[in-house]
Amino acid sequence: MKNANSLIFILGVALLLGLPIYLVNVELGEQILLAKKIAASTALVALLVGSYILLLDGKALRDSSELVSNKPYSFARVQMWWWTIIVLGSFLGVYAVTGSYWPINATCLVLLGISSVTTAGGRMIDNSHINDASVTRHQDRDPSQGLIKDILSDENGLSIHRFQAMIFNLAYGLSFLVEVFSKIHAKDGAFPVYTEAVLGLLGLSSGTYVFMKMNESQTTAPPRAAPAQPAKPAAAKTTQNDELPDLDDAATHPVDH
Repeated sequence: MKNANSLIFILGVALLLGLPIYLVNVELGEQILLAKKIAASTALVALLVGSYILLLDGKALRDSSELVSNKPYSFARVQMWWWTIIVLGSFLGVYAVTGSYWPINATCLVLLGISSVTTAGGRMIDNSHINDASVTRHQDRDPSQGLIKDILSDENGLSIHRFQAMIFNLAYGLSFLVEVFSKIHAKDGAFPVYTEAVLGLLGLSSGTYVFMKMNESQTTAPPRAAPAQPAKPAAAKTTQNDELPDLDDAATHPVDH
């Protein structure tokens, strides 16, 4: 953390000292364009540094948990973090390279909206489970095992629905960046436009994650009392005297033939 702050300070000082020296030697139009590019580049660097700090933070991208430290990462929060970097980073990147910005379109809003709704839904489910005394949350029991394994795991370990959601988010995010920066110098450059089917696929995978999360935590039912067993009657004890005839009585009372 200290190294990152020192680097930001050094870059800021160099920018403040070098910019005025450079600007006095260029024309006004170029000065304005350069100022726009520098402002956008500075904002982009701040976004990337801030995103990295959030990734290392012990709470920002972590699940709500009773663990004091090393809390597991939250899939929904990491998804929101990912799309914020993709969309806002692309916007600032275009501005930093060209000195002009591309308007935010409906696809950008839907991508940010899906991640926001997923995060809100996950948070509501977490709060519901936290307030339910009969629910044992695996987030309160299992510490973090690393970013990738955390976001792919539920209480039973690695899960296919989380893997599907991660792959879709990763693929869409990388394709978004490639499409933006491959035509960054085009005169009619614009952010990608995804069809309803493509956006619906991403929304479906995120919705599946939220639905499955509702049943992730284990509900602990109170233990049943064992049914009372009926008392067994005491077995009659037999003695040798009960089994053999009384010899005295046989001698006293002979049997008539």
